[in-house]
Amino acid sequence: MNNMDDRVKQNIFTLTVSGLLIVVVWFIFSQWASVAGFFGKILNALTPFAFGLGITFVVMPLRNIIENKWLAKRKWKFQTKRRISVLASMIIFILIIASFFMVLIPQLSDSISQLVGNMESYMATLQDIIARLSENSQWASLADAVYENFRSTIMSFITGTAGVVSRVVTYSVSLVRGVFNFLIGMIIAVYLLTDTEKFLSQAAAVCYSMLPKHSADRVIEVAGLSGQMLNRFIFGKLLDSLIIGIFCYIMTELLKIPYAPLISFIVGLTNMIPVFGPFIGAVPSIFILLIIQPSKALEFGIFIIVLQQIDGNIIGPYILGDSMGLPPIWIMFAIIVGGAVNGVLGMFLGVPVFSVIYVLFTRFIKKQLAEKNIRINP
Repeated sequence: MNNMDDRVKQNIFTLTVSGLLIVVVWFIFSQWASVAGFFGKILNALTPFAFGLGITFVVMPLRNIIENKWLAKRKWKFQTKRRISVLASMIIFILIIASFFMVLIPQLSDSISQLVGNMESYMATLQDIIARLSENSQWASLADAVYENFRSTIMSFITGTAGVVSRVVTYSVSLVRGVFNFLIGMIIAVYLLTDTEKFLSQAAAVCYSMLPKHSADRVIEVAGLSGQMLNRFIFGKLLDSLIIGIFCYIMTELLKIPYAPLISFIVGLTNMIPVFGPFIGAVPSIFILLIIQPSKALEFGIFIIVLQQIDGNIIGPYILGDSMGLPPIWIMFAIIVGGAVNGVLGMFLGVPVFSVIYVLFTRFIKKQLAEKNIRINP
């Protein structure tokens, strides 16, 4: 009888939970605009924490170097070493960011101003190129239509006056909000860097209190591996991209390629995307150079191929080493799939995410082979 009562109670509980889930799902779909707006506000409110986590991932390797190497022989308390290392790493981070923008912004401003100022002549050159290519061709009308659409889009972006004030106000508000969120994120990062072990311990306590021990062990393992991979990847790619950007600027200046600061910035920024990054950054740069000076476009294209080989075979492996644990074929797979799922952000995050999956799956395969006493190295 008791078994029957327990079974009836279990059925009632299951039906009740299922009914509540159906109601919740129906409410979400019927009030999608309101629900999306609500979660959008929550995500906006959490933006400073996203900045804080990002800064933490970037600065933590530097903090560890200062604490575990530079201050290793100091007979100070742990908290003293930690506070000094956090303060020193944040100061270095701020100085690098400030120096970078102090040097970069004037250069970028000059390059963009020159590019915009000369756009009319560049459009005329582009029209001449299209006219020569489409001479006696059945595609002449299509080429002219493409040119006109491209020209009207560019010129309206440059010279358009409608809504300029509102756009300036909108961008200004967004910029101020972004700077504010970044500053709050730096404060959050200081707390995270100072009490890393405490926050990790609290997260582990919550995990073990809500899950069975074996499940909690698994969650902690995956979370630790994910943090380790993401930390190595972000810090390594930032350093790699900075080196590539500086090297690209030096070489483009030596080759007398126009708009060297702007082109080098684009190449350095897109280099954050593994393998395909330099080529993605090269496309708009080559297009600009083709209009201005086709011979320089050819020189730059050859240089980008050489640069990608240097980065892929020397600089990148030296900085990242084998820390991602992912063979090249799977790196390409992760980038392609990540890009298909979430664009440029997916291409960037695809490698560390897939690295975690790859490591966990490899461990699982090795465990299964060991249990079956099969010696194969996957």
